[in-house]
Amino acid sequence: MLLLVGVLVVAAAAHGDGDALLIASWNLMKLGEESPVAARAEVIKLFDLVAVQEVLALSGLDRLTEQLRCLTGADWSYVASPKVGEGSAAEYYAFVYRTDRVLHVAGAGGTYPEAAPTEFSREPFCASFRAGEFDFTLITVHITWGSSARERTEECRRLAEVWSYVQELDPVENDVILVGDFNRDRPTHSAFDRLWELGLVPVLEHSDTRTTFGRTAWGGSFYDNLWIDPAYTGTELTDVYGAGTPLENTLGRGCPDALKDASDHCPVWAAFATTHDDDP
Repeated sequence: MLLLVGVLVVAAAAHGDGDALLIASWNLMKLGEESPVAARAEVIKLFDLVAVQEVLALSGLDRLTEQLRCLTGADWSYVASPKVGEGSAAEYYAFVYRTDRVLHVAGAGGTYPEAAPTEFSREPFCASFRAGEFDFTLITVHITWGSSARERTEECRRLAEVWSYVQELDPVENDVILVGDFNRDRPTHSAFDRLWELGLVPVLEHSDTRTTFGRTAWGGSFYDNLWIDPAYTGTELTDVYGAGTPLENTLGRGCPDALKDASDHCPVWAAFATTHDDDP
């Protein structure tokens, strides 16, 4: 039933006549200056707004958005971070979005101001958007792989501070969504205890979900997710969400083989209602 509803939501969004906004997060696997963009664009076109990680060159984003314009006939744009990280870990974050469905709120957001340069291998990045009556802020992260699991765990624990910082930037706007590649398997891992303590919940909770490709038919690891505070964004979040694409939802299973040509991760996504806003 979830797959059928997802298909209907995508169809409505594609024609601009639905109130559901499809937000996704996707590690693009080293999108560089000369990287192929066709397979990636075929996936991104199914959504309205995608937080992407592992962008190595902004020119790759330029070619990606141009391909999206050709595929959909709609205008696409992106908001990119400064380069974060150093050496082989350096990359850009970006939010790629359809301008007829989503408005970027200029001037809101930026990279997280670390108290020390070692807090994050790649400091988180946030930006604010509006779709219909729904205004919200997205935080995107790519947690370090590092030389040990302890490094990954400690970065994930610091995300509670990032969340609190972003939420306090605007005393009125409480719809904050944390997305990305967390490099820690399962949202029940102790690395996320502080997020749970803040009242946040992961959109994808299924214990068997896999969001990376592995050596088995069930895929690799459950690294990617979206987190919300249901006290604020629970009314906008619908019951349509998943891993993979809305046309081939793989919630509870591995990434669909069709996505292997695009990345070593598959997108995670959710549909949000845009006809009301619960901010005071």
